[in-house]
Amino acid sequence: MTIRIPNSRSLLLLLFSTLLLSSCITVDKTIGSNLIPTDQDLTLHTAIFALPVDSRPTDSLQMNNHFFIFDRYLPFLFGACYDPLFGLTEAGTVFQFVPTTPYSYGDDPVPVSLTLTLVRQKHIVLSENQASIPQNVFVHEVYTELTHKSAYNNSLEPQDWNSLPISQPGQIYFGTDTLRISLSLDFARELLTATQKERDSLSIFVKRYKGLYIRTETPNTDINSGRLNFIHDASMTLKYTLDGADSTVNYICGENYFYLRLFNTVTHSRSSLDSHSTQNIYYQGLAGHKPYIDFVALTQDIQAWAEQSQIDTKKLLLSRAEMVFSYDSETDYTVIDQYPSVLYPFTRRYADSTSYFMPVENVYALHSDGNINRSKSQYSMNITSYLQFLLMKASVTERDNAWLMETARYDDQTTQTQMYHYVSDSYPLATFKGTATESKPYLKITYSVLK
Repeated sequence: MTIRIPNSRSLLLLLFSTLLLSSCITVDKTIGSNLIPTDQDLTLHTAIFALPVDSRPTDSLQMNNHFFIFDRYLPFLFGACYDPLFGLTEAGTVFQFVPTTPYSYGDDPVPVSLTLTLVRQKHIVLSENQASIPQNVFVHEVYTELTHKSAYNNSLEPQDWNSLPISQPGQIYFGTDTLRISLSLDFARELLTATQKERDSLSIFVKRYKGLYIRTETPNTDINSGRLNFIHDASMTLKYTLDGADSTVNYICGENYFYLRLFNTVTHSRSSLDSHSTQNIYYQGLAGHKPYIDFVALTQDIQAWAEQSQIDTKKLLLSRAEMVFSYDSETDYTVIDQYPSVLYPFTRRYADSTSYFMPVENVYALHSDGNINRSKSQYSMNITSYLQFLLMKASVTERDNAWLMETARYDDQTTQTQMYHYVSDSYPLATFKGTATESKPYLKITYSVLK
C-alpha cells in the first residue's frame, strides 16, 4: 500500500481552513437567561455617596483591665506629651494592690523602706529626642472606692486621690527599662497596721487601702515634647524590722489574674483643633478626636437617592459597601509613621449603667480591610452587612453612628475564636482630607435590585 503525504502548501491550507472554522464559533452569553425568574435576575450597579463625617472625641472610653481580659494585662499608662494641633495629652494609672501572703506582721513592726517597681513595656514619643527626657513621677493614695463605674478614661478626677503625693521627693524617670519609686515611710507604717482579716481577704483589704495613682508632672508645651510610658508589670515591696530581724511584704499591683482593678485615666486639651473643619478630619489615639460618621444622615441620603432612582431600599441588595478616607500623599514619612495601621468603625454599646465601644459586625467578614494603603494614600473598609442592616431597619438613630478607631485582633487559641478591640496602648495621630476637598471621604456601593 502506498501512503501519500501532502506537500507543505496543502498542509498549510488545511490548517488555515481549520482556524477559520474555529474562529467563527461565538458564545451566546444570554443562553438560559429566560429561565431565571425575574425576581432573581441580578444586575450589578455602582453608586457613590459623600460621607457625612467630622471629628469628635471618644470620651467615656473604657480603659480598665477587666474589659481587656483576653489580653491578660492592660498596661499601666502614665506620662504626658504635647502636639501643637492636638494639644496636651496627660495620662495616669489608678490601680489596686494586695499582699501576696497573709502572714502576721507581729507587734510593733518598724518600716525600713517601701518601693514600687515598674517594668517598662514601651514608650511613645512624638519626637525621638524626647525618649530619654527626665520626668518627675508622683504617686498618690486613692480615696475613692474603685468600681466598674470607674472604668472610663474620665471617670476619676483629682478629688479622688490625695493631692499630697506619698512618693518621696526627687523621683525622676528617664525612660529606662525599670523604674523604682521610693514611697513614704508613713504610708508603709499604715500598711503594717492591716488586720489579719484585711490581709486574708482581697475584697476587705481594698476597701481600706483603695489604691494608688501614678502620674508625671505636666511638661512645658514645647512642640512634640513629652513621653507616654507603658508598663507591663508592677509590684511593691515593703521591708521592715521586727525585734531586730528583717522581714519583707510583697504586694501585687493591678494584676488581672487576681481581679485587681486597674484604670488608665486620660485627658486631652484639644488645643487648636477644629472639630468641624471641612478641610481636615482628625484622628487622635487614646480618648481623643476621631472621624465620626453620621449614619443617620448617610442612610437618609441613600433613601433620597433611591426614591429619585425609583428603587425600593428594602429590595436593595448590597454586594459591597466600602468607605474610603484619603490623606495627603506628600505627608512626611516620619509623620506617616504615626498613622494608625488599621481603622474600623466602632459604635457605642450600652449595657445596664455602662457603655463601651465595639466594632461593627462586618469586622468578622473576610476582607473587611481597614489597613493603611500607602500606595494609594488612603484607608478603605468594608461595611456591607452593617449598611444593609441599617437600610432594613425601621429607623436609624444616633446610636448607629460610628467612630473610626484603631483596631487589633486577638486570637484565642483555647476557643479558636477571634476577638476585635480598639488599641488602647498606642497614640497615633493622623489628618485626613475633609468633606470640602477634592479627595473627600466617600461611600461606594455595588448593588442589585430585587424585582
